[in-house]
Order: sequence, then structure tokens, then C-alpha cells
Amino acid sequence: MKNSNGDQNKIELLSCHLNSQRCNHHLKEINRSYSLAHNYHLEKDYFNSIRSLKSAFKIAEELKETTCLNCASFFQSTLTESLENINSELKRMSTGLFAKKRYRSSYIESCNILNEIRNTN
Repeated sequence: MKNSNGDQNKIELLSCHLNSQRCNHHLKEINRSYSLAHNYHLEKDYFNSIRSLKSAFKIAEELKETTCLNCASFFQSTLTESLENINSELKRMSTGLFAKKRYRSSYIESCNILNEIRNTN
């Protein structure tokens, strides 16, 4: 599956016990938010990158209300991993001897969202 700008989507659905009926719609939205998050990350706009990943996570959460628990869990684990990577990057940049204060608020936001996500599981 490719998105509109020709880039490979981060998350692809290879098998689903419901034949991907509901999951494909959600996956399209998740990949759109993930793509935005990636672009924000490249621009060093960490706050919006984190928010886009959170949005994608909430879309995946909607699948848990249906019978697609496996797909939702897979999507959410991938998104959580991306958030953890950003969190680690921000931690390195916002703490220590050569810390940059401008990343501190994004680091705090990433910690808060990761805690929020972990509490929903």
C-alpha cells in the first residue's frame, strides 16, 4: 500500500480475520496521521509529531470497540514504538550538560502521552 506522495506506508495490513473490512478504513487514517508525524519529525516539530501519533493511536483505539482487537493491538504497538523513539531522542536533547531548553516542553509532552497510552492498555 502506498500513500499519495509515493512513500511506503509505515503500517501495512497483511492478514485480518475479518478480511480487513473495518481495518482498512482505520489503517488509511492511521497511516495519514503517521505520515504527518514523520514529516513533522523531519522538520524538528516534535510537538506536532507527537500529537499526530497520539491521533493515530486514538483511531486504532476505535478498532477495539469492534472485533478487531488483534489489528488494533498491532497498530498501537507500532505507534507506541514510534513515540518511544521520539521520547528517547528528546530526552537526549533536553537533558544533560548540552541540553537544549527548546525541546524540554516536547519531551514532557511525549512523557505525558506515553503515560496516557500505557494507562489505556
